[in-house]
Amino acid sequence: MDGEPTSGVDNALKTIGENPRTPNEESDDVHPNGHMYASESSDDLGKKTKEHVSKVYPMRETSFRVPFSEENMRFNGLVCFTSLAFLWGITIFCMADPSGAKTELDTWFQTTVNYFTWLYIVGHPLRFAFIIWIAYKYGHIKLGHKDAKPEFSDVEYFCMLFSAGVGVGLFFYGVSEPLIHQTSNYYANAGYHTQDEIDQWALEITMYHWGLAAWSAMRSCFYPILGEYSWGWLGDLIDSWSIVMTIAGICTSLGLGAMQMTSGLQRLGWIDTEKEDLSGTYVIIIWVVTSFATVSVVTGLKVGVKVLSMLGFILGCLILFLCFVMEKSYYLLDLLVQTTGFYLQWSIFQVSFWTDAFAALEPGQGRAVDGKAGGSQWIGTWTGRISKNRSIRSVVAGVFIAPTAYALVWFSVMGGIGLRQSRQALELEKLGTDFYGDAAHFQTAKSTFCYDVPQEDVVLDGDVIFTNSLKGITPVCQFDSSNSDMAWFNVMDSFTYPGTSQNGSFPGFGDLMSGLSIFALAIYFITSSDSGSLVVDALASNGGEKHHTIQRVFWAFTEGAVATGLLWAGGSDALTALQAASIVFGLPYTFFLLFMCWSIYKMCESLDGHDGEGFLDPKVLLPKKTWEMPLYGGAFNYLEALFSAGSINPIMKKEGIVTPPVTDFGLLLKNLLFPFISFLHVRSAMDMKKKHAKWNLFMTAVYAVIHFGWIALFACGAINYGFVAFAWMFFFINSVLLLSVRNEFRMKLGISGNLVGDFVGCSFMYPQCLLQMEKQVFEFEKGHVDKDAFKRPDSTNLMDSDLMTSA
Repeated sequence: MDGEPTSGVDNALKTIGENPRTPNEESDDVHPNGHMYASESSDDLGKKTKEHVSKVYPMRETSFRVPFSEENMRFNGLVCFTSLAFLWGITIFCMADPSGAKTELDTWFQTTVNYFTWLYIVGHPLRFAFIIWIAYKYGHIKLGHKDAKPEFSDVEYFCMLFSAGVGVGLFFYGVSEPLIHQTSNYYANAGYHTQDEIDQWALEITMYHWGLAAWSAMRSCFYPILGEYSWGWLGDLIDSWSIVMTIAGICTSLGLGAMQMTSGLQRLGWIDTEKEDLSGTYVIIIWVVTSFATVSVVTGLKVGVKVLSMLGFILGCLILFLCFVMEKSYYLLDLLVQTTGFYLQWSIFQVSFWTDAFAALEPGQGRAVDGKAGGSQWIGTWTGRISKNRSIRSVVAGVFIAPTAYALVWFSVMGGIGLRQSRQALELEKLGTDFYGDAAHFQTAKSTFCYDVPQEDVVLDGDVIFTNSLKGITPVCQFDSSNSDMAWFNVMDSFTYPGTSQNGSFPGFGDLMSGLSIFALAIYFITSSDSGSLVVDALASNGGEKHHTIQRVFWAFTEGAVATGLLWAGGSDALTALQAASIVFGLPYTFFLLFMCWSIYKMCESLDGHDGEGFLDPKVLLPKKTWEMPLYGGAFNYLEALFSAGSINPIMKKEGIVTPPVTDFGLLLKNLLFPFISFLHVRSAMDMKKKHAKWNLFMTAVYAVIHFGWIALFACGAINYGFVAFAWMFFFINSVLLLSVRNEFRMKLGISGNLVGDFVGCSFMYPQCLLQMEKQVFEFEKGHVDKDAFKRPDSTNLMDSDLMTSA
């Protein structure tokens, strides 16, 4: 029932040496306190009873027997229901009024990027630098037992990396994104760049989005920071948010895939090109794909997903090769080399940090935050799942270097073809205007954006006005921003080779290439859905790998239902609204990722030197000495009691996660309104001999004046906004004053930490921060804490020290 400890396995802690297990597998290799000994053989690793696992992972779980089935349904009810409620809430909002939702969410989106573009942009290079450093320093650490082999071969692993939405994106954006960037970025200003430079920068911006920055990627990841609290409501919140963001990313991929497949079917003539309402077609495609995805997800990771991923990747490579050979190959090779050098020169530093700050002074201008970022956490979680038993260095090479190299080839070829054909279409339009007085002279009957390429030189009045250096490729098209789905198929349709048969009836290769593209897209469409379903199911089941089939089917159908509702109700508007929402709601995820970097570092530091045989006590990942009450504890434990229906897990209670006394609320309220009282109490505790009593009173008075000062100044901001600047200044001065106290207090206690964490606690969480220090003092004053615990590294007693904390 809800509130029981779970037997689900945590994905991150499995990297300490755990192998797959089932709830019924048992082992006697368990320490009496519930932590694991190393097993004697690798075959026994991971075999333990549900009771033993629960003592290490006391997460809430709902479990019940399914009729006519020998398996139990096992999932975290709180995570599932809260994520579904939020997901369907935002979905219904988008469905009820698609245009209104798009307008409203666009406003939220614009506000978010106005204030946090700097954070979104700088996050990529910082995480990339961190990952490279981790690979260098801790690359030898293996994500599994030292003798265990990776679950998938290098080829299988590489193919599966593209199954989580990336494959769909390569087809959808392969031709269109460089064309979009021809006119939509700072470097496209024709007043400063030639068309050649504009096109190269268009490819550069594309590669930034798909290169190293795109591959930088839940609960368990925060264990070194949150400790046992990661198994409670905080962990549930992280997993719930991860599910919402993951499904939003999946639905975006499904919607894009459905729209592009529809465009391809229209190009083949299987769907009426004059048909305006295509929502029914989108729905049919989504549910056909969802049905196949459900079959795939039921067969499991090592069968359905692996086979389809390899098939999709092979088809993609086949299409890439055919396009390369049939197009102007030497130009594409030149472009590949040039783009590689351009990418290495500009993407690592300049583009990675470019926010277009001056342009952003104008409303709606400045650098756009990449809309594909909303699903990046899904890709990261999926990558983690298939990387079992690989070394960190192998994962970084496989996830960063190899895919970036493949993206360079893909976009140099497909994007390069789109850019060349667009340039030729513009040339033909200009020829029609200049020499025939009609811009549509070479235009095709099918589209106002496409032009028939003369297969022989065009001579006018004895002068050659056009020379065709690549016969067989026609028509060529300009980019239609209102129908970007068709950009890919415009390129496929250009391989017609007219007049190559004796009677001129050869149909060309356009239909064949379009058909192959639709098939490959469908395969990636399926793998996106099933890989996403596996990720979401794991998140909803506390990280467990073995789930009831009904659970996997449920999440696959949920993804299909959300995508269906959005496309049926609002088409691309609703999908764009969801994409905007994923950016807005992805803001907390940016902070999660930054905290995760610190957590990964602490985990690697703890595991460094371990021989990889068997289990480590997870507590080795935690600091040796911590606060009596963490910043997220105390009064916040009422949330744990609430979500546990008044019964906090006994294992968590043993770790000190208990319902706090009512007096804690009084102390918290006191610290909120009159923080200087606790400020003086803590300072006095560090000056037991009263040598600096007057100084402590003076600093407390300063702290009190500034505290009431920033409150008054914020209130005056309603009269004159200029007062707000002074209010923030006073607020942060107060934060620094408290920071100096907390930092010295923490160092004397020997509690690990850092200035960034201290500053966050002393500023926006100052009432809780003061209560945390007071609790530590209370424990000492009651005699519950041994006096030795308050000694500095040089053995100077905290309470008897002559320390005068500086302001």
